[in-house]
Amino acid sequence: MRIIAWPATDVGRVRSHNEDSHLVDAQMGLYLVADGMGGHAGGAHASQLCVDIVGKWVRRGLDALPMIPTEHRTAAIAELLAAAVNEASARIHDQALADSRLQGMGTTLTGLFICGDRGYVVHVGDSRAFLLRGGTCRQLTNDHSWLNEQVQAGLLSEEEAALSDYKHIITRSVGFEREVEPDVVPVNICLGDAFLLCSDGLSNYIEADELAELARDHWYVDLPRMCTDLANKRGGDDNITAIWVLACNDRDERRPAPQYQRVLDALPPAER
Repeated sequence: MRIIAWPATDVGRVRSHNEDSHLVDAQMGLYLVADGMGGHAGGAHASQLCVDIVGKWVRRGLDALPMIPTEHRTAAIAELLAAAVNEASARIHDQALADSRLQGMGTTLTGLFICGDRGYVVHVGDSRAFLLRGGTCRQLTNDHSWLNEQVQAGLLSEEEAALSDYKHIITRSVGFEREVEPDVVPVNICLGDAFLLCSDGLSNYIEADELAELARDHWYVDLPRMCTDLANKRGGDDNITAIWVLACNDRDERRPAPQYQRVLDALPPAER
């Protein structure tokens, strides 16, 4: 199985500065989206620091994975990802305390780590991860937001939440406190699966059904830019970041299925 990823990020139509950060590391199998908060300087710094630290922490932990028995590997990877996020949270929190210019900074984090035919979604905040499989799309993450908690408690309907002015109030972030509890969701990966990781600058403007329709009708290589353009056309009131990750055929002699051939045709010859 071969993994291909396409990222895009855009400042949007309202903000003057992009406080989102992302990481695409195909060699490590790690893909991250972070949406910073805490002002012009703090938000960008927090999100970049988060993806840097999580990336380095996971890379250090990779060497030990082959020595862990298969039956314990899921738990070990979940522990590794949680430790990486907590290291980032502690570093961001401590820097905010040490520098008044960075006071109150923090970030969301939504990521996908792929190990063999299994993926692990790690999540804090209200950025989102989606899985597209068999022509349908479903959200893999649960927003850590005030609005979502109200909906889950039955105090607001989803329609009321969609019209609310309190969409940006999150209840869990990386860096607000030294320790944070990330959600880690294991997912079995099948050939043809596609994942979307995105900040709320995109998810506020598009529903899962529409994402599935876009993926059915367009080349995957075009989807990141199409998503950012769509969010801008619908308002663009926040920074927009999207990473599409596709599991497709490997490099052996088998003929790729038609829906993947167009993806491979779009790659430079050296990458096919």
